Amino acid sequence: MKRYKHSGGFTCSHCRHFVVINRTIGTGNRNHCNWCLWSKHVDVAKGDRKAICRGGMMPIGLTFKHEGYGRIGEIMLIHLCSACSKVSINRIARDDLEHKILEVFYASSQLSKQSQRMLQTGGIYLLTKADEQQVGRQLFGG
Repeated sequence: MKRYKHSGGFTCSHCRHFVVINRTIGTGNRNHCNWCLWSKHVDVAKGDRKAICRGGMMPIGLTFKHEGYGRIGEIMLIHLCSACSKVSINRIARDDLEHKILEVFYASSQLSKQSQRMLQTGGIYLLTKADEQQVGRQLFGG
């Protein structure tokens, strides 16, 4: 991964799109593709790049960052590893495709009850139709 950072990006292992890493646009710590939103299981703990799994991490839903005091934080992607079922939460990036984020949001309503319970057990609040207006505000302003 380090050699990709020095070159300014990486090739997505899911869709093969070249993904730019650029601190000036806020993607210096990027871990997912801005086209398909898939990630790769590379971390054991946040940002350590020590995972041996290396499985593809599918975007399965959205959540809000925990801000405390009842405030709604920024939109976060929920990823599920297709190899080992680890769940992780990642910030969206400025150049992530909004329509892909919305696709993940709408598709998450079809998650199995078992997957929804797994997220709840892990303390992850899956965004629902009730959050649609806030998601739109964060993606498109207004």
